[in-house]
Amino acid sequence: MGKEATIWEHLEELIIRLRRALIAFAIATLIVPFIPISLSSYTPLLYVVPKMVLDHVVPETIEVGGHIIEVKLTAESPFAGLRILMYSAILIGFLTSSPYIAYQIYAFIEPALYPHEKRWIKLGGVVAVALFLLGVSIALLIVLPFTYKVMFILSATVAADRLVSYASLEDIMSSAILITIATGVAFEVPLIIFILVYAGVVEIPSLTGNVMRALLIASAVIAALISPDPSGVGMLLLLIPYYMLIVVAVTLAKFLKSRKT
Repeated sequence: MGKEATIWEHLEELIIRLRRALIAFAIATLIVPFIPISLSSYTPLLYVVPKMVLDHVVPETIEVGGHIIEVKLTAESPFAGLRILMYSAILIGFLTSSPYIAYQIYAFIEPALYPHEKRWIKLGGVVAVALFLLGVSIALLIVLPFTYKVMFILSATVAADRLVSYASLEDIMSSAILITIATGVAFEVPLIIFILVYAGVVEIPSLTGNVMRALLIASAVIAALISPDPSGVGMLLLLIPYYMLIVVAVTLAKFLKSRKT
C-alpha cells in the first residue's frame, strides 16, 4: 500500500489542476470564438453568438392593443461593441472548456472514491450537463423573450407619431448572458438536493404540507432573483419547471434511498 499523501500534497495537486483548468478556459476564450462558421466568407463564431442571442430575446416590433412598438437598440459608447464581443468570447470559452474543467475536478477526487461512487459521479456529471443546458434553453427561449418584451412595453415612448422603445445594446447582451448562465447554474440545485436527500444529509419525511410550501417558497425566491421581469410572469415561467424538477429530485431520492435501505 502506498504512502498516504499529506494535506500539502493534496493542496499542491489541487492548485496544479485549477491552473490547468484556468489555462484551458483562457485558451478556449482566445481561440474558439474565432473559429469560422462559414468557409466562403470569414464569419467567426464570435459574431454569430451575439446575433443568435439578440434574435431570440429582442423582437423588432411588439403589438399591444392594436398599437405597434418599434424596438431600437443603441450603443451608448464607441466601446460597447467591443465589450459585447468580450462577453460573448467569455461565454463561448466557458461553455467549451467546461468539460475539461469538470474532468480536472473529477480527477482530483477520483482516488478517494469507491467504484460505485465513481459510477454515480459519472452519471451525475451527465445529469448536471443536461440540467445546465435545460436551464440555458428555458432562459433563452422562454424567460428572456417575455421579460424583455415587458420591459420594452413599459419603457415605450412616443417619437415622431409612433411608439418606440430604446434599449442599450450592451445592457441587453450582458444581462442576457448573465441571466442565461445564472439560470443554467440554478438548475443544478435539484441535483444537489437529490444528493443531499439520498445521502441522508437532509431529511425530508414527506412531500406534504410545510415541506411543499418551503420548497415552493425557495424555488420562487431563486426564480425571482434570476428573472428581472417586473410583472412577475417571467418568474412564474421559470418557477413552474424549476419547482417540478425539485419535487422530482426529492421524490426520486426518497424512493432510491428506501430501496437501498
